Amino acid sequence: MRSITVLRHGESTGNASGVVQGRGSSPLSDEGRSQAGAVGERLHGRRFDFVVSSDMERAVETAEAVGLPFTTDPAWREMDVGGWDGLTNDEISEQFADELVALRRGEDVPLGGTGEKMSELVDRVSTALRVVLGRLGEGQSALVVCHGGVIETLLGLVLGIAAPHRLVARVTNTALSTLAEDEGRLRLIRFNDAAHLSAVPGRAGSQLRAGGMVLGLVRHGRTEANESGRWQGQTDEGLNDRGRRQVAELAAWYGAFGAVYTSPLGRAYQTAEGLANGSVLGTHPGLVELGMGAWEGHTREEIEAGWPELWDRIYEGEEDLPRGETGETWAGMQKRVAQAVSEVIAEHEEGHIGIVSHGAAIRGYVSSILGLQHSTRRKLGVPANTSVSHVMVEDGRRLLVDYNVAPHLE
Repeated sequence: MRSITVLRHGESTGNASGVVQGRGSSPLSDEGRSQAGAVGERLHGRRFDFVVSSDMERAVETAEAVGLPFTTDPAWREMDVGGWDGLTNDEISEQFADELVALRRGEDVPLGGTGEKMSELVDRVSTALRVVLGRLGEGQSALVVCHGGVIETLLGLVLGIAAPHRLVARVTNTALSTLAEDEGRLRLIRFNDAAHLSAVPGRAGSQLRAGGMVLGLVRHGRTEANESGRWQGQTDEGLNDRGRRQVAELAAWYGAFGAVYTSPLGRAYQTAEGLANGSVLGTHPGLVELGMGAWEGHTREEIEAGWPELWDRIYEGEEDLPRGETGETWAGMQKRVAQAVSEVIAEHEEGHIGIVSHGAAIRGYVSSILGLQHSTRRKLGVPANTSVSHVMVEDGRRLLVDYNVAPHLE
């Protein structure tokens, strides 16, 4: 496996003033330098086999704060937005109204009259990604310091999403996102992780401060089945010692939710107990793990050997069949979990709501937000034990803010 962690630059003076930045140069603001210092501390001691930065001022300053030797490559520059550069969104709406209409129709036009087309940005970033992957051997990793528009483009490339900005929040300054390539398949492992700034940073934090609703999806702590590689499904099992330590470390870093709901399975319930801290604690059967039928309690090797045809049809042919003959389909699980989360949301008008569930259940719910189906589900990695993924709820929409954030496990 080869992995690439992409880091958005710290807040620039342009970001702070609320203007759109493309190729326009601006240094980090005081806040941006503080953010860059924080991510530098977080990455201290981390080893990367290759480090590259956009050659733009705000990216280079951020790369310097990380403290690792790096090279620069203009291929990682922010999108050229032409005449939009240095304007506010309101000014762009006023001065480029016809162009915005064309973009909303899906036309591939140069931004700001003289900038890049979206197709040109996609081609540039795709080539830059292949170049970095080509420098890495098996088991090696790279760090790329770049820009929000570039990272959003990477997200679209990896997940196969044409317009990620409609499904995910804008990337937070100095947030980390990780991509991995394994057996020729690219996956998103982590997205928009800015835990070095706060437990709920960026747009999710702003949403809570404004009186909105943010969900924190938490995967349960480690179990003995996780240690031995046995597929648990809906088999009930509690946490092991390592899992209990993970929950304590998560609680110490993250703090408390306004309310916590959990799958009734023991490993999730025990995790929720460790996070509740006096908040409302409710169970919902719809939050349980993907039912694995006769596969529960078996390792992958045992399943492949015992049910070779069913395994091949599901994992090679991508047929969405009931797991273990009597278990659930992926689509059925997605629908069940989405309904459960909707019922939790209906109980609250606002607030910070914790939902403790399981690896496949959380990945399935996030996949449904991103429009991923059974055949494309593996574009999204499985969240780690006690990781947190945030979802904003706004005017009936679900917007993914971040995914698989777990600084306490580093």
